[in-house]
Amino acid sequence: MARIVVIGAGTSGHATALGLRHRLDGEHQVIVISPDSLWVNPDCLPHIAAGLQASVHETVPLGSLYRRKGIIFHQALARVIYPQGLRDDSRPQVEIQFTGSPLSGEIARVPYDFLVVATGHDMNRVAGLPTEGATVASCVIDRLDSAIAGEAELRRLASEIQDSPLGDSPRVIAVGRAARGMGGYYGALEYALAVDGVLRAEGLRNRVQIHFFDAGRPWLYTLNENPEMEQAARQAIEKLLHRYRIVLHRGKRLSNVNGNRLRYVSADGEGSPEEITCQLLAVEASRVLTPLEVKNPEGQDISGQLYDRWGRFKVDARLQENSRGEPEAVLPQTFRNPSFPRIFGIGSAIALDAVCPGKSVAKAAASGGTAALADLGTGSLGAISVDDSAESRLRDLAPEPSQTRDMSHLMSREVTDQIVGELTDEERKDPPERLDEIESVLSLEWDYTLFSRRGFYAEIGLTKSKENPRQVLLVRNGLFAYWSVRIERFLERYRAQGHPLWWLLPS
Repeated sequence: MARIVVIGAGTSGHATALGLRHRLDGEHQVIVISPDSLWVNPDCLPHIAAGLQASVHETVPLGSLYRRKGIIFHQALARVIYPQGLRDDSRPQVEIQFTGSPLSGEIARVPYDFLVVATGHDMNRVAGLPTEGATVASCVIDRLDSAIAGEAELRRLASEIQDSPLGDSPRVIAVGRAARGMGGYYGALEYALAVDGVLRAEGLRNRVQIHFFDAGRPWLYTLNENPEMEQAARQAIEKLLHRYRIVLHRGKRLSNVNGNRLRYVSADGEGSPEEITCQLLAVEASRVLTPLEVKNPEGQDISGQLYDRWGRFKVDARLQENSRGEPEAVLPQTFRNPSFPRIFGIGSAIALDAVCPGKSVAKAAASGGTAALADLGTGSLGAISVDDSAESRLRDLAPEPSQTRDMSHLMSREVTDQIVGELTDEERKDPPERLDEIESVLSLEWDYTLFSRRGFYAEIGLTKSKENPRQVLLVRNGLFAYWSVRIERFLERYRAQGHPLWWLLPS
């Protein structure tokens, strides 16, 4: 009998647990550890915050689902990993603290044979805006509780506008991000478009200004530098914002709030701060990863064997030089930790987007000393011999981890295949898919009517040609894009609920 422990019940961890339980005999145990009792569809949080979707439709209670599926569920916070066991128990194990049961607050240890780390972002520690006696209503789009509260604030503002004279100054809704390099699923952009639709439906759009701050982050993340594609993606979305009269502050990030005055600055730090007065502020917060403590049997810290300095889980990802002598990402293939092969890292925990942004990192490293650039990639930052200022520049240049939802099911399936293969000697029928062959998609839809032309779909992929692989960009807007995204999000909920045949659906 094997015990497979999955830490995290988000998009990646939840799919992995369901897949393992479906494919393994009952003699093997699948255990999920998560501090929350619900699975939340992250793509629909902007819709919840705008009042276009009820939260009950985008959440799945984990306890009852796991009981039906035969999965052991501990609603608990994982605290420490002991990959080499303890002095009195040599089995690898995870220390947990229960959060949602009569055992709340108590400590326990869960032994494992395989461990899947899918902790992702710590939504209880998202980095928000510094405030100084702020009076403006605010909403953190990434969190379910804040999104629900934000929907109430939006309704309150709409009622206030309806009761005010027509000649009043337009109300201002500010939407954006506070940190450059922040990844995510573009919730702030989708929220802005969703609010536009809500206000139009209520006849209030002409009395509200919507301002969007992009924090200088490229709209679509590319594995390799491609200025032409980046520009095409920017133009497509800027055209979309212009169509719906959303004011774009390109290259600006939110800085702080004082009273109802919102200050914003250039994402690159140049120029003087600017201010606007707003009545509602919605922020897609800078996410914080959740690296766990890692200790040896003597209680000494060995976190460096599992995590890099940015808190990303180390897997078999690296940088190598291309034919032009520039660093190029090699994405992970097995998701195994190099030090402990029976520990896997998937989802946002490994930060697939944190690759070297061209020559700039190499230059920053060179200006401060020598760096092991081959280890600066997606999952592993090796020993770097640079002074503090050079390391700070490297940290600034490396993007903060983004959600890897587009690849979550692929990563889940790959890890599931490897664990099942080791436990059953089952021979793989299909070769493993490569992450650099999967498409990266930004898809937006913000209307729940049956027919809508307000959908947007942008896709980056690599051609399959071995002789001349290149990136391609496809942008679609209208009814086809709307239904493509709507079906995709329906399938996401269908998978999460573990319905029959969910494993046959395309990822």
